[in-house]
Amino acid sequence: MSFERLFAEPVLLTGSTGFLGRAVIAELLATSSATLLCPIRATSHEAAQVRGAETLHAALGRAPTHDEVERLQWVRGDIEETQMGMADEQWHHLASLTHDIIHCAASVRFDLDLDEAQRINVDGTANVFALAQAAAELGGFGCFHHVSTAYVSGTKSGLVDADYIPADVAGNFRNTYERTKARAERLLRDQTEIDVAIYRPSIVGGHTLTGHTDNWNVLYAPMRMIANGQLPVMPHAGLALVDSVGVDYVARGLVTLAQSERGDFVGHHLTAGPDAFNVAQFVDVTVRTARLLDKKPSEPQLVGPARWAALTTGVGLAAKAPKSAPKLRRWGRLGERGLRGFSPYAPYTAVSTRFDNRRERLVLEGAGVAMPPSLSYLETIASFAIGTEFGRRPLVDDSVLLSSARLEREVA
Repeated sequence: MSFERLFAEPVLLTGSTGFLGRAVIAELLATSSATLLCPIRATSHEAAQVRGAETLHAALGRAPTHDEVERLQWVRGDIEETQMGMADEQWHHLASLTHDIIHCAASVRFDLDLDEAQRINVDGTANVFALAQAAAELGGFGCFHHVSTAYVSGTKSGLVDADYIPADVAGNFRNTYERTKARAERLLRDQTEIDVAIYRPSIVGGHTLTGHTDNWNVLYAPMRMIANGQLPVMPHAGLALVDSVGVDYVARGLVTLAQSERGDFVGHHLTAGPDAFNVAQFVDVTVRTARLLDKKPSEPQLVGPARWAALTTGVGLAAKAPKSAPKLRRWGRLGERGLRGFSPYAPYTAVSTRFDNRRERLVLEGAGVAMPPSLSYLETIASFAIGTEFGRRPLVDDSVLLSSARLEREVA
């Protein structure tokens, strides 16, 4: 099946202003002839156009051409509202234009309460899927492409495929993000009227070649703390796997798989799989990169769950020490502040799940889409992040990007 047959017709893309959504815009503009319809939260139609223009420039990293500007239509819309907040006439007009939907919009915060995460990740998906249903009733709809996460597998250990979802019980998931993304998948899997493809990326990091990112969550939170000398201890347990892939790999992978494999229901992993690095390697690369960039990083001691629990308890007690023990109290409060910053990510230091990506890797590599070796990728994103002080200063030139060979040569 050719790419043009899939994405020659208009594609509606949610989450276009987000980190992954912008990468998908760039990929579709480069490799398809489709018009992109992009709902965007704004106070007015005019404000949506302004925000959209800023998004397009950021997605391309340059001023867009006239053709690129013409291929994007920015529509005021909010996935958290019924009909995305649109009047009936506008809603039905949008449905008449839409041939495929790529649903990237979601909250990726790990610390939302369940009701809020449900409203964005589940109810928001239902609201967007309603547009697919409206388009299908008009007879011109193709496929609903839904971006999920590999971590909907929750706390399960061992090898999992892209169709596995544990029971909807809080103890099966690390946070409300995982649980509500799993619920959104169930919603789509329970219907049979519309073709659905689900894409499950693992932790999405910076660009595979440059490390460039403006999204400083997940991996980058502990990386920043280590580079700044603020994380003397880290927990780890089990295999302590950290599966991460580049934003450009996810965008290219999604578009490539969308044209390669299509049916009533298809699930895909976009993951490092057997090549995932682990927590110890993450710490080692971060420390070495920080030193090479003239930082003074902490050298976190890796401890098991029991010692980590004892440490966090001790810090909490120290923070409540009486005023007659000011040094202990100050140490405890500083420790509590650091733990608050790290705690949403602590559960991901105890991952023993391997995401089976054999089928997807075969298809993607055949199309020239591949991740670099995971350790090399980790060095690239660490170099960009630490070299730019996590986005606080611009990258002057490529000298900050340290290759694997240079890292090995400097350390030897």
